[in-house]
Amino acid sequence: RYQSLFWACLGIAAVLIYIGLMTESSNDYNDIMKSFPEIGIYGNIPEDEFSTFSNCTLAEFPEDGWTDEIRATADVDFNPIKDCDRSFSTFTILGDNGTVWMNSTKQGAENVVCKARTIFHKGEREVTYGQWSTVLNSASREIFNSDFVHTSCHTKDNETNIDEEFIHMQIWKEENNSTESEEKTKDERPSVFILVLDSVSTTQALRSLPKTIAMMREEFDVVNMRHLNKIGENSHPAAVASLIGKLMTDCDRGVFGMKKEPADWNETYACYHYLDDEPFIVKEFTKFGYKSLMAEDWATGVFNYPNCWGFKNQPTTHYNRPFQQHYEKDGEKSRKFMGIDQCFEPHTFLFNYMSKFINVYKDSPKIGFLWPVDLGHDDTDKVFHFDDQLLDWFKQHKEVMDKSYVFLMGDHGKRYGKTRGTWIGDREVSNPMLFVSVPKNVRKSINPILKKNSDQLMTHFDTYASLVDILNKNSQKGGVFNPQNLRGNSYFRPFPEGERSCRTLPIPFQFCLCEWDKTKSERSNLNKEIGDGAVTQLNKKLIEEKIAERCEAYTLKETHDVLIYDQGNGVTEINFVTEECGAEFRALVRVYRMRDDRLNVSLISNEFARRNAYGNTAKCMEDRPYLRPICCCRDRPKE
Repeated sequence: RYQSLFWACLGIAAVLIYIGLMTESSNDYNDIMKSFPEIGIYGNIPEDEFSTFSNCTLAEFPEDGWTDEIRATADVDFNPIKDCDRSFSTFTILGDNGTVWMNSTKQGAENVVCKARTIFHKGEREVTYGQWSTVLNSASREIFNSDFVHTSCHTKDNETNIDEEFIHMQIWKEENNSTESEEKTKDERPSVFILVLDSVSTTQALRSLPKTIAMMREEFDVVNMRHLNKIGENSHPAAVASLIGKLMTDCDRGVFGMKKEPADWNETYACYHYLDDEPFIVKEFTKFGYKSLMAEDWATGVFNYPNCWGFKNQPTTHYNRPFQQHYEKDGEKSRKFMGIDQCFEPHTFLFNYMSKFINVYKDSPKIGFLWPVDLGHDDTDKVFHFDDQLLDWFKQHKEVMDKSYVFLMGDHGKRYGKTRGTWIGDREVSNPMLFVSVPKNVRKSINPILKKNSDQLMTHFDTYASLVDILNKNSQKGGVFNPQNLRGNSYFRPFPEGERSCRTLPIPFQFCLCEWDKTKSERSNLNKEIGDGAVTQLNKKLIEEKIAERCEAYTLKETHDVLIYDQGNGVTEINFVTEECGAEFRALVRVYRMRDDRLNVSLISNEFARRNAYGNTAKCMEDRPYLRPICCCRDRPKE
């Protein structure tokens, strides 16, 4: 009898404990549900959220860019050219005056026959070649009048045995063709150098380029404009904003107390029209008498990826696209002799080209624009070894840089990879680096302004406005460049009084660096409900963009984080993963509690930020590149 009574009491206790737990769970769920505003079918969404989102607190970070999480994953000793052949030399030599001859000091030169030809620009994806000429032991009679001279050497007795393929660089000036001599007045206007390191953020630069930054601070009093906020998912909108001054993505802020800000260009127009007549800032400097150079280390450049038109005609005085087109088209042969085994990395050629440009036009105002992509795009650790290279380059040109405006900048932070999931890595993706130095003779007046502005939120449009400011300040004969609808403010002048936040600047909210108080939801059922709602909105976007026939409909695999904005009227940030392609997304949604306690999930920002690589799984979207991040192609390669 006592045994039966024991089991009965135990059973009652278990039931009571279960009811208690369920009640507690229900209360927790209800408490969270109450944090979402109630709205019925005919309810009204509150529109005025000025008090919450007009404030912009900007996070501070370690001065050296390091955190414990980053230290645990970084390989600071990684160096792809550590064991390269530093004694390598070519069989051919390109002289300063466009002549070519054999390098008789190179071992084996007596056993090879070499020929040379020029490479010329024809279009963004085409080149033309001059006639082949045999290279002799003495300087050639023929003058190779191009920036790029292709030489090819083969064994004397075997033409199919290629001993070397190389592309020599020079800065060929058109006036070299002129037989007339004219006396020129030295033009002392300051030069401008824009160096964009792809996918490098402010904090990554601090930890990856410490020697270079220390030198620039000591020698050039460079200022870290540390709160630059990206304005688009990838490089294309960043380039269009910072170099052309155009907005490519609508900024819809109606729910935050401001009206929608329409884009200047839609993505189709940005891609499928020639940019020759657009206010590309490097070309504008050229119009005002500056010598100009533009160089990228990939044949499909930032204005062309993946199949955009770019420029119909060469946009700058010197343009490395012919080099890159040949180098990648003939890659297997060229890279055998122009690769990391010989200490040549893709960015090596860009900085070599720029050095020649600086030396040739030492008495002329110049604007040089480099964008190395390969260096930092895919691997955080690859940037570490570049610190010594960049430091040496700045030391080599210290005298010129001391008299110039220098922009060392990024387009965005690392979007993928091992740092992406850390706290600082999550911020870095929206916080590209920007270090600015000005000519020595104006530092005393400008640097206090730069340093004050560096405490505030800014965008790539401010970079464009700053370049316009430099151009107009240094134009000749009172000429003025006045682009329409200038969206930014010059760094070199005090920012206008008033709010600088993601409400007032053209920054889509999913990329916003402003910090607001948020509460993390730990309720798995609730998180799944919100995740399902976000996926529904994502699938709606596929339909709206008319790509649902090409892209898989998504289903929720798991929800990583749900962060509810305090006093945000249901504004919620969600990070989730889909079953299809293992795609990771971040979205900003508004969650409303219906009168029957169901949740209504609507999309606030028009964009879903992709948090992991998509590669060939989005290949079907090459004709609509801006939609690649959200597409998991039905005809993708098998996983």
